[in-house]
Order: sequence, then C-alpha cells, then structure tokens
Amino acid sequence: MSSTEAKVLQEVAPVAQRFVDAGFSIYLVGGIVRDLQLGAGLEDLDFDLTTDARPDDIKRILSPVADAIWTQGERFGTIGAQIAGREYEITTHRAEWYAHESRKPDVEFGDDVVADLSRRDFTVNAMAIQVPDGELIDPFDGRVALGDGVLVTPIEPEVSFKDDPLRILRAGRFIARHGFTPSAPLVAAATAVAERMSIVSAERVRDELDKILIAPTPSSGVRFLIDVGAFDAVLPLGDVDTDALMSALDGAVSDLHVRRGVVFASLSADNRLTAIQNLRYSNADQRHLRQLMDGLEQLRRRTSWSAEDLRRLVDRVGYDNVEQLFDLAAVFDVGVAARAAFDTLDNSEDLRSFDPVLGGNAVMTELGIEPGPAVGNAMNVLRERRLVAGPATADEELEFLRAQRGH
Repeated sequence: MSSTEAKVLQEVAPVAQRFVDAGFSIYLVGGIVRDLQLGAGLEDLDFDLTTDARPDDIKRILSPVADAIWTQGERFGTIGAQIAGREYEITTHRAEWYAHESRKPDVEFGDDVVADLSRRDFTVNAMAIQVPDGELIDPFDGRVALGDGVLVTPIEPEVSFKDDPLRILRAGRFIARHGFTPSAPLVAAATAVAERMSIVSAERVRDELDKILIAPTPSSGVRFLIDVGAFDAVLPLGDVDTDALMSALDGAVSDLHVRRGVVFASLSADNRLTAIQNLRYSNADQRHLRQLMDGLEQLRRRTSWSAEDLRRLVDRVGYDNVEQLFDLAAVFDVGVAARAAFDTLDNSEDLRSFDPVLGGNAVMTELGIEPGPAVGNAMNVLRERRLVAGPATADEELEFLRAQRGH
C-alpha cells in the first residue's frame, strides 16, 4: 500500500464508518482507485464512493457531520457533501442504460458492488476499495489492464457502448490522457455503434471533447474517434487534412481555448458555424472562439503591422485573449511579426482599453449638449482617435473635440 493510499484510507475512515455502523457497505470507486494505482498524489484525487445505501440514507448518514450537502445528482443516486474541507460524491450502486433515442440514462439502483462495477466504462475504472478496511475489489482485472496499458470494457464492448454511447468519447479521452491502447474488440464495437452518438446530449459531448483537447496528446484521442467514425458526430471535419490537424493539436500549447481554436480553424466556415451551434457553447465561449478565428484570419492576411493595425487587432480580439491568439497563430506559422510588434507597443502604451480619458459629463460641458445620442457619438469619435493616434491626455482630447467642432 502506498503512502498516498494510506492517507486516503485514514481520511475517509470516519465517513465510511458511519455507513458501516448504519448497516451499509461503502467503497472508493472509479478514478480515485485507478489513479492510486498509477501513483497519483493526494491533491490530484477526487473522492468518489459507491454504496448500497439509497440517496435518502446517504443524506441521513452524512447530515450530522457534513458542512454542506448538495443533491443536484440525487435523481441518479449521487449525493455530494463537504466534510472537514474535503468534497465527496457518494453514489448508490446502480445500473444504467440508454433507451433507444434517449439522451439521458435510465437509472436503476442496486445492492451489489460487482454489478455496479460491471456497468462502468472500462476495466481500469471498474475497481473499488472497500472502506474502511482497504480491500481491493477488482473483478474485471482492471489492475492488469492498467499494467498492460490496454483499454478494455468490463462487459461486451458493443453492449457497453450501446448502453452509453458517450463511452466512445471517453475511450478517446483515456487514450489521449493516459496513452492506453484500445483493444481490438473495443475498436470494432466503437465503429459499429458510432452512429448512436447522436442520442447523447450536446453538452455531454462538448465537455468530453474538451477533456480530450487538454490531454497530453490530444491527437491520439482524436485520431481514434476519426478512425471509428465517431468524430463526425462531434464535429463535421469535411475535407480537413487530418494529419496536419493531428500535428497542430500536439504542437499547440496546453490551453483549452488555443486547442479549440486549432480544431475550429481547421474547419470550413460553414462547418465551423454548424459545430459551434451544435455543441451549444456558452455565449461567452462562442464569442471567444469567434474572436480567435477573426484574429487568426487577420494575422494570415497581413504581413506588416502599424501601431493602428495592432490597436484594432487588440480591440477586436480583446487584450486578455491576445496571448492565446498568438499561441494559436504560432501553430499555423503566422503572426511572428505581429507578435514582436505587439510586444513593443504593449511596452510603450496601455492597450487594455481604448476608451476616452474624458467622461460623458466633460464632453457635454465642452460641447454644450444634453444627454443623448450626440454624447455617444462624441465618445465614439474620441475612441476612434485613440485607435488611430494612440493615448491622449484629457486636455488633448478636449482640444481634439474643439477642432472637430470647428469643422
């Protein structure tokens, strides 16, 4: 037993003992068990447990010792709690599957931990540690699969993928994150079931894709999904050069927005719009993507950059997004001159805002106007002046307004 595992068992013991005293069994399960086998540190672990206790029992057992309890997942048997600064998710043993054309799993609670483990995605995640005593429960040889670096399902892979088609994307994530090799039966089953990805909600697909993109080698996960025919259900690639896309993904810095940008920049404009809409990104994420795409297009078109050009680029993309834009551009070997010019300009003037120094009241006083559209027009004139000519003092802006009024 590793020192980390000993610390985990020591920390979880008081919680586990409450379940045992109430007549229930409880187990650490899934990712925490896998990651302990892989030697992860305590700070990298999520404390997920499974039990034969039903959700009402879980709440009753935890209430006396929990600082907070949340029940958003209660319908699916999951109760969250914070105890002594640690967050726990405790889920009733269950079996779940998708009815034909359903986007959400049907859930049936169970009493047997082995049956619960059998419905998990892969054998490396189908291990449990009984607490508080620390016995490893590994009915599907997950530890062997970990050692061999092979991705296998606990039950027949086609049945598993039909039960939850999102598991095909999860396979891509574990391939990208841990370097697992998918077994031949798993690849065949994923290929056979790929079209069933259409029943999975866009939000779940999007979140899983994001996890693939931030993995150490995203290309291996994406390549798997392309090979089994599942990626087109996520993003319509069209005639994209997939080898170039794989190289670009692995060459990009480990930043979600940059790697998203790599994928979307590789799509045609029509496919890009369709994908953004289909994956239901938040308004903020959609805006961010469009800013990066717009900025990348400008960097591809221009070879020389004036100070005004750079200010307008920053204004369109947003100062906080400029570094991501240049990291994205570097993947496609563009923007080198712009980045150097930007660094010089950024050291000589404040590019975080192009708003006028003058406020609306000063403008109204100077121009002798009442609140209304004319004030906004004057502020826009001053902002345009800032983009063209650079920073100005309040006096310089007043002088500019006077000169404009004289015309």
